[in-house]
Amino acid sequence: MMQAALLLVDLQNDFLNRPGLTPVRDITVAAVTTLLEHCRDLNIPVLHAHTETRADGADRMPHWIENDIHACVAGTPGIQPPPSLQPLPQDETFSKSFYSAFENPEVGKTLQSLQIDTLVVAGIYLHGCVRASVLDAYAQGFKVWVAQEAVASTEPLHAEITRDYLHGRVATFLTTDEILARLGKTSRSDHSAMSTLPVACIANTWQDTAGTSYTLHRNPGCLSENLARVPYATKTEVEQAGTAARGTLSGWQVTGLETRIKLLEQWQQTLQQQAGILVDIMTGEIGKPGTDAQEEFQRALQHIGTALRLAETETHIDKTVTARYQPVGCIGIITPWNNPLAIPVAKITAALVFGNCVVWKPACQAAHTSKQLMESLIESGMPPGVVNLVFGDADTARHMIGDENIHAITLTGSVATGRTASALCTLHDKPLQAELGGNNAVIVLADADLEREIDNLANSAFSFAGQRCTAIRRFIAEDSIADDFEDRLTRAVADLQLPPLISEQHLQHVDNVVRHAVEQNGARLLCGGRRAAGENINCRYEATLLADVAADAAIVQEETFGPVAIIQRAQDLDAAIALANQVPQGLVAGLLTQDPDAGARFCEVIEAGILKLGAGCLAIHPEAPFGGWKASQAGPPEHGLWDRTFYTRPQAVYTQAEWS
Repeated sequence: MMQAALLLVDLQNDFLNRPGLTPVRDITVAAVTTLLEHCRDLNIPVLHAHTETRADGADRMPHWIENDIHACVAGTPGIQPPPSLQPLPQDETFSKSFYSAFENPEVGKTLQSLQIDTLVVAGIYLHGCVRASVLDAYAQGFKVWVAQEAVASTEPLHAEITRDYLHGRVATFLTTDEILARLGKTSRSDHSAMSTLPVACIANTWQDTAGTSYTLHRNPGCLSENLARVPYATKTEVEQAGTAARGTLSGWQVTGLETRIKLLEQWQQTLQQQAGILVDIMTGEIGKPGTDAQEEFQRALQHIGTALRLAETETHIDKTVTARYQPVGCIGIITPWNNPLAIPVAKITAALVFGNCVVWKPACQAAHTSKQLMESLIESGMPPGVVNLVFGDADTARHMIGDENIHAITLTGSVATGRTASALCTLHDKPLQAELGGNNAVIVLADADLEREIDNLANSAFSFAGQRCTAIRRFIAEDSIADDFEDRLTRAVADLQLPPLISEQHLQHVDNVVRHAVEQNGARLLCGGRRAAGENINCRYEATLLADVAADAAIVQEETFGPVAIIQRAQDLDAAIALANQVPQGLVAGLLTQDPDAGARFCEVIEAGILKLGAGCLAIHPEAPFGGWKASQAGPPEHGLWDRTFYTRPQAVYTQAEWS
């Protein structure tokens, strides 16, 4: 009979708080906490391996001494785990100075005394201490399972190389659900009646649920209501989808541009006929306000029209030279939940019009919207295999990137998601186009018309509860008007009634970020900062404004993706631009002034891909490039003429003069 134990490696504040942790601290801690609680329910022994150094630092690793790194010092808060991961009296805790937990010989002795044969490992960092611990556990004869959503790293490329190397050799990477199923327990306690969605649509045929892993999506406006059980596609379904797309590719390419345009125009017409259905589904499952949902639907139609109007398969350079645009092949498309219509419609249209086929993985939170969108493609007459859908999680996306039938990946997601995708695409030598969110700033100068613009500014931060990559996260006000601006914006924001956040988990993440900023970083809370009063039955969080936050605080440097905005102060325009640029992201930046010279200066030195000058709200044009700088973008931007850069491969053709 199998005897299992759980080993938690280096889940300590100093390591969890390091910049660039992927997944971020809150997500990692939540995943490990879930695993830990279930293991304790099963009376599985729990071992904690913690790095510990003396106050004088003499026992640090040599490279820590060389680089003057002080971490996990005995007696400091940094050595401690988060509250939910604190050892209980029945747990075993071991100290170490280097990488592997097994550096401490008592770990191996304890496991042997408990007659353990299977070791479940979680913790950080996957590329370092987790890897070393797994290798040593294997060397000591243990079967090793790594809880794949309960490990994290600050080195995404090295983490993916580690995962690729360890899996199938010395360890098996499993989801928490898979681990619990092997231990004889399911983690799913809610089996109330709800729709179970198909796992995939391959060659226009919906496939039955596969495997045991799935997610439950609750109504963010009514947490007691389960909207869907969404299964995760395995490697098998991904391979089937990739094979279907690859098998259809040559036939789709030879149909020619005119035929492809006609089919996509038919899809556009089908979408128009289903407008009410799609908008209602979207508002119901992600909580998007009706006006925002209508705007997104119209934007989706505009993206189709723009792509069809601007598509061309060749450009004549002169009488004997032509540039041809050949399709890349099969495109893997990964889309988010917050824009479940406009983003997939834009990506699918751009891929198809240039002769590519598609394997599409939408976000599970928008599964019903995605299913209806796929149905609309089938109803419009799209040939089987041209677009294939797989539902799934991060592991499903990994299978897509690694599938030999998929030639390029385009995604919209978080910076952390982009780091992982970039690492995987590098490993598999595939082009990547990734729009990775923003940490956007608007600079407000002394001559701004605050009376006219304050409501627009509030809306730019808090519409759809800030769950937009283009939402403004930071307002940088010139010193001479900062007090007035702070007062006006606080009044405008305090009474806003916001839609719910997408999930309870996301609400807790936002609340944790705000609490940390106030309690640890000394931020001043101007309004909000808590769950909406009396709203425990849904995921509503108050519109939150913070001030007096240090520029290097996590809430300033990272995208919260919720109803939270920060007011910063700057002496003049140049100081404000420096603050705006002092973050890793660079998607959107705005300037509110009546001075054209200030606008020119702003455009010269601001580090962002989308700029908004002057009054009014930002409205994205379907023909303009959509993309960021720095960590906000990988690969070429989206939309308009720029789609051709990613979805085609240029080919120069030189002909004899008499042929032309």
